[in-house]
Amino acid sequence: MKYYIQRQLNEYGPYTLADLQRYVAQGSIQLTDLTRSEGMTEWTPVSQVIGNIPIPLAAGTAAGAYAGGAAYGGGTVYDGSTIGFGVQAVPMQGSPIVPVDLHWALVLLIGVFTCGLFNYAWLIVEAAFVRKLKSDSKGLLFIILATAVLIGGGFINGVITAMNHGERNPLGSLITLAGFVLYIVGVFQMKSDLEDYYNSTDPINLRLNGVMVFFFNVYYFQYHFSRIAQWKKTGVLAPQG
Repeated sequence: MKYYIQRQLNEYGPYTLADLQRYVAQGSIQLTDLTRSEGMTEWTPVSQVIGNIPIPLAAGTAAGAYAGGAAYGGGTVYDGSTIGFGVQAVPMQGSPIVPVDLHWALVLLIGVFTCGLFNYAWLIVEAAFVRKLKSDSKGLLFIILATAVLIGGGFINGVITAMNHGERNPLGSLITLAGFVLYIVGVFQMKSDLEDYYNSTDPINLRLNGVMVFFFNVYYFQYHFSRIAQWKKTGVLAPQG
């Protein structure tokens, strides 16, 4: 029997019972999320379906095996076409964790209008998403520390320079360097965690270019987040580019 998950007016699936158990164990699906099977007319909490069934740490076939237009009995094809009860099924592959879908050019534009401050905030949002994928990710910690050091250090450096009548102090440069190092460590930790997750749990063969991560990290990550989000919503994965 196949099950569907409803989240924010979108329907994902189908998943087997083993898939539901595995994603609940991973934290990708909550027991309070709504689900229904192919034979059900109403949505019910996942907890009522799982019941007292033991939840394995790793079991079942990846949900992606049921997506992309595979047929399941009676000639029904799960390719995004309308299926029973007038609901549009989304051929979502892998776990139901969907990254925020904001075009990288819009992130760049807002960053320009905010003198780069939005870039720091948005990178924290991206790092927080990576933390959802991998709870042991240290990227978010490094990015928050880097942001605090760079912004706070810049303010301190400005105050010291003003007090010294325009003469720069080496302390300010050291603080900036420390913040930059934390920043680079953070973005490359994110790179490592993303490649690990999207080559194991959601195997899409993600390969992130180190040079792009170094120079264009916030925009480069968002470009890939957008293509992954579209893959989750439509089942079509654009080339890495």
